[in-house]
Amino acid sequence: MRSLTIPAMLLGLSMLSVSAPARAQDGDVATEPTLHSACAYQDCALGIVPTWDGLAVVQGRSGPRVANLHFFWPRDVSAALRGDPQAIGADSAAVGARRAIVLRRAGAALTDLGVLATGVALASGVRAGRLRSEERVVGGAGIAAFLVSLPLQFAADRALSRAVWWHNVRYAR
Repeated sequence: MRSLTIPAMLLGLSMLSVSAPARAQDGDVATEPTLHSACAYQDCALGIVPTWDGLAVVQGRSGPRVANLHFFWPRDVSAALRGDPQAIGADSAAVGARRAIVLRRAGAALTDLGVLATGVALASGVRAGRLRSEERVVGGAGIAAFLVSLPLQFAADRALSRAVWWHNVRYAR
C-alpha cells in the first residue's frame, strides 16, 4: 500500500471541508408523495452536508438540519435517520446510523488523543527549547493515533451515507 504524506492528507481533508453538499439519490426526484409516504422526495428525503464539525444531515431541498455526525464529540443520530419505524428501510437506516456512531466515536477518540499528545509534546519541546526523545515519542504516538483515526472517520462517513440511502428508500417511486 502506498503511504500518503502529511501535506497530501491535509489537502484531501481541506478538499472535503469545501466540497459541495451531497444529496443522496438526487437524480430522478419524485415530486408527488409515494405509496409508502405522505411526503414528496424533494421535501422529505435526507442529504448530507459537510460542516466545520462533522456531517450534517439535512431534510429536503431547503436543508433544515435534523442531525449532525460530529467529528469531535459524536452523538447518536439513529433516531433521526430511522424516522417512522414502520417505513420501508427504517431498520436498515437505524443499523447504518448506529454503525456510523460507533465508528465515529472510535475515530474521534483517536483523533482527540492524537491532537492532545502532539500538542503536549510540542508545548513541552517549546518550553525546553528543543525536542527531547520523550517529546518525539509522545508526538510520534500522537501523529500515529491521528493517522489511524482517519480510516475510521471515513468509514463512519460511508456508514452515514448508507443510512441516509436506506432512509430515502421510502420516498422512491
